[in-house]
Amino acid sequence: MIEGYTYLKKRPDWRFMSAWKISPLVAVFAICFILVNVSLAAGQSLSSKKITIKTTNFFFDPNNPEAAYTRQMIDFMRQNPSIEIQKWGGISIPNGGQAPLMMAIAGKTAPDFGLSWFHIIRNEIKQQFLYPLNEWIGDDTNGDGIIDDSEAKWSGWKKVPQLWRKVATVNGKVYGIPLPTRTMVAILYRTDMVKAAGLNPDRPPKTWDEMYAWCLKLSDPNKKIPGSVVQQGQKGICLPANGFLFLPWIQSAGGRPIIQVKTSPTTGKKYEFSLDATTFITPEGEDLAAQPSAWRANFACEEGLAAVNFLYKLRWNPWMIDPETNTPVELTEEDLDNGYTIINGKQVEFTEKMVVKGVARTFSSQPGNSSMDLLGRGEVAMVITTIDDLNRLGTAANIDPALLSWFPYPAKSETEGQRVVQIQNHYAIMYTGVGERSKEDRNAVWKALTAACSEKVVENKITSNVLEGLSRFVSPEQLKRMGYEEYIRDIPFDLRRNFDELKTGKIKAYTEPWTGFWYLIDTALHRKCLSIMLGANGEDFDCGEALENIEHKANTGLMFETPKEVLAKWRPLAFGILIVLLIIISILIYKIIRSYSAKNKGATGSVYSGWLPVLLVAPAILIILLWRYYPLMRGMLMAFQDYKVTGDAKFVGLDNFIVLVMDMSFWKSLLRTVYFVFLNMFLAFTAPIILAILLTEVPRFKIFFRTLFFLPQMTSGIVIALMWKLMYNPTPAGFFNQLISMLNYIPFVNIENQTWLDDPKLAMICCVLPTVWASMGMASLIYLAALYSIPNDLYEAADLDGAGIRQKLWRITLPSLLPLIIINFVGTFIGTFQNMGNIFLLTFGGPGEATTVVGLKIWIEAYSNLRFSMATGMAWILGSLLIGLTYVQIQFLNKVEYRRAKEN
Repeated sequence: MIEGYTYLKKRPDWRFMSAWKISPLVAVFAICFILVNVSLAAGQSLSSKKITIKTTNFFFDPNNPEAAYTRQMIDFMRQNPSIEIQKWGGISIPNGGQAPLMMAIAGKTAPDFGLSWFHIIRNEIKQQFLYPLNEWIGDDTNGDGIIDDSEAKWSGWKKVPQLWRKVATVNGKVYGIPLPTRTMVAILYRTDMVKAAGLNPDRPPKTWDEMYAWCLKLSDPNKKIPGSVVQQGQKGICLPANGFLFLPWIQSAGGRPIIQVKTSPTTGKKYEFSLDATTFITPEGEDLAAQPSAWRANFACEEGLAAVNFLYKLRWNPWMIDPETNTPVELTEEDLDNGYTIINGKQVEFTEKMVVKGVARTFSSQPGNSSMDLLGRGEVAMVITTIDDLNRLGTAANIDPALLSWFPYPAKSETEGQRVVQIQNHYAIMYTGVGERSKEDRNAVWKALTAACSEKVVENKITSNVLEGLSRFVSPEQLKRMGYEEYIRDIPFDLRRNFDELKTGKIKAYTEPWTGFWYLIDTALHRKCLSIMLGANGEDFDCGEALENIEHKANTGLMFETPKEVLAKWRPLAFGILIVLLIIISILIYKIIRSYSAKNKGATGSVYSGWLPVLLVAPAILIILLWRYYPLMRGMLMAFQDYKVTGDAKFVGLDNFIVLVMDMSFWKSLLRTVYFVFLNMFLAFTAPIILAILLTEVPRFKIFFRTLFFLPQMTSGIVIALMWKLMYNPTPAGFFNQLISMLNYIPFVNIENQTWLDDPKLAMICCVLPTVWASMGMASLIYLAALYSIPNDLYEAADLDGAGIRQKLWRITLPSLLPLIIINFVGTFIGTFQNMGNIFLLTFGGPGEATTVVGLKIWIEAYSNLRFSMATGMAWILGSLLIGLTYVQIQFLNKVEYRRAKEN
């Protein structure tokens, strides 16, 4: 078998060798075949390598493939198979602002390109979030700070208007290119409701008086609206509380919300120019374009005060319906005092129930109560919104888009102001992480970015509208440019007139402010003025004074930087205060260390004095140093810097603290925090003590009641807060308002429905109550254990002496619990100062700033406003105020006597 095996094994080898000798061409072909396949495989491997580009869902959302930009990106990938576009998915934080993107940039996981809003791109440039585009657009060779047409390498830059070039350019570096789609904000109205009120939808109001007259006729307080969340009848318009939507009202009165001031180098005279000015020629003919601009907020100008007063009139001006003619009649203060009014020379008396407040309302965050919901149900006839896509708006409102039309913000009067719209044209940008990619990858990102900003996006959208029979929603100029002139006749007359007047300048177009930190002032206008005035409790609100305060804050550091001369004036005093504080803190730290030393001074008989205990506690010490004290020291350093997430942090000394001390809103938030702590101490701290005492007196089912009150502790705090938020629903359908309705059946009880979280007087206590309900079960068990440590002999002796329940409570129970109460009081006091969880979820500091405590203000400054240095400065001031309480806490802890509790 072995021999046979050997023979059979060798024989094929000899045959192969013979074949090799006989046909060498076969071997050559085989080798060539192998080499060709290897090269093809290698080529295929190289060609299959794709460049992955991540972008935000604005540009690419696979879940919405019909969106204009998503379709453009899909077409781009078909034309460029070596490039793959992916949707970037960052974390989502409620009210997080830019926090998710900021953390992604810090962690180097940010998208490659995305969207930057027109009014915020300058701040993102300042924060060094963006990557400059000069390697593709061109360089500023003449040093004038912008890329001129002669300097542009990219032909598309020459089509960008001067203002949009200016906004995206800082020190000759270009950080964004405008999107091909522009958004226009105006007043949207339902033509069917206008006709039903006897008004001409082709003749919308051109002045404020005409606007108010329209709203009067479009309001009907007695109308029942099917599907309405709260029956309030029909109102003329839904007014938004957004700050950026308030600016056109100022501009329609002829005002300029933001002014740039340039100083003549020859005469020293100052000249004012509007925000969107691109040429700076003085009346004397001098060109001041090269001179730096000093920016100033101008919200509280005469036109601004007139605008906010007009909105107040729309929201709160009293009127009634004439019982005879069924027409609306305005009422004056004198009419309200007299209880009657004069109509056509006839005295008409009215009751308080006949008086209607305002012809406008605002929307809320409650489900089904948005502005488009109100418009769709017919609760309002007009809303202020973007009007670039009436088809989309009709879909959002669930009505036929053919029933929609729009008109600009009306002028103040026929002789004052102008009709205006707001134009929003945002930017496509690259994030700073692109700079770490290869040149080939960067070119691919640029290619994708320019494809996203291609005019094909608009052209595809227009073509789709025409093919779908929606050409009436496209501007005549765009239809003409695309060769669809025959469809212009389908556009309603009033819309064609609006587009013509925009083109000729009869309707002025303005932008949002793009310089300074406009986002902060936009938020301030919303929270501190408009949302309060337009809210359910805003009739007595002084909106003019609020507007003046916001303007003052904008000009003293909130929007524009605090003047250097002001900072220089206060630096010596700030340095002196710092020295005093450091001395006080050092004394307190010394006393704390000394108190520990005194406590351990008499200790003798140490069990072990080697290194083993040190080694055992070393890991815990290292963890505490890493996660507690290192961030503390790093935060201390940040407070003295102009800190940025990316790039170098500039040392500014005590300037942050100077600005902070001059910011009255911070000190008001500190006082608000004291009030918040007081409510927590009064309710959340005392309730467990009372509950524990009651539970000790329960004769039966003790375990059941303890479990019942402990169950909320097993539920997530977020779930509890959101559950209570639903119960605080300000409508009659809300749980607590339903309880009020049930109580009103009791004789002589008449309680109105409350707005709860929307009421500045109730919002803070509404934020405290969920904590009281959820936490008193756990805390009561701690006090319950302490109660069982009190000897029964004391109560028996008190009974023999004839003491009552109140005397036992004050003489025995509370004194015995006093050490535990003090420990919990100090700890809860400090913890409450830093707590803001429920406020974050329930109100986010609103309404206005009624619930903005220090903890929330620190969070907003850091993660929403990206002012980390200011946030750490606030944290250090708060911490300094609490150091003394820490010393007091340690003194009480030294005197505490612990006993083992035993249930009797």
